[in-house]
Amino acid sequence: MSTLWELMRDCIPDDHARQVTSRYYLDEAMRSPGAPERVVDLGCGRGTSAGLFRAHDPSVHWTGVDIPYSPEASQHRPGADPVVHFDGVNLPFRSDGVPLIYSHQVFEHVARPRDLLREVGRVLRPGGLFIGSTSQFEPYHSYSLWNYTPYGFRMLVEEAGLALEEIRPSLDGVTLIMRAYHPSGKQRYGRYWSEESPLNTEIDTWARTNRRRTALVNLRKLTFCGQFAFRVRKRA
Repeated sequence: MSTLWELMRDCIPDDHARQVTSRYYLDEAMRSPGAPERVVDLGCGRGTSAGLFRAHDPSVHWTGVDIPYSPEASQHRPGADPVVHFDGVNLPFRSDGVPLIYSHQVFEHVARPRDLLREVGRVLRPGGLFIGSTSQFEPYHSYSLWNYTPYGFRMLVEEAGLALEEIRPSLDGVTLIMRAYHPSGKQRYGRYWSEESPLNTEIDTWARTNRRRTALVNLRKLTFCGQFAFRVRKRA
């Protein structure tokens, strides 16, 4: 029986073990020498990522995509950045044309993730990036359908002909569960999107005590994370 380490070790980074969000890979991509001039936010909701991308490059061409009946997308302001609707599978872009697709906490809501990942692969340029985050241990929220293990997500990505380059833990699953369960959960646990969550802090203590290498700290956090962030590439 293969362990998660054996299945994922080539995707688990060894530079640091901080918990991150999808913003980590957004900033990384936009700070790179070949930063994309055009980006698509898949499942854009209110369209808040436009400001994050433009903080790096005011001239970046941002397009949001969402289903027409999304509760979050319905809050998008008229006259704001362009948002196009789609059927949840077929992306309204030509093949091999988009340098970067961003998706923040969307794929746990996608009814046909295999088909949509194939569409992501179709519209990305060769060498293009698909970055974002999704859930592993997160209670039901806003029509959510699934939770993914890191390995399960990798299998879906590779079935679509894409390559998972890197995966990093976000806040831990216990914190997400308690946030949903506790009557004051949003107020009590909301801060852990911007600071290390309790179980992740405990794992850091374990790592220091046992002198564990950074990749193994990330492995432990990924095993119990509520959400994880990813960087996927279309092969050139």
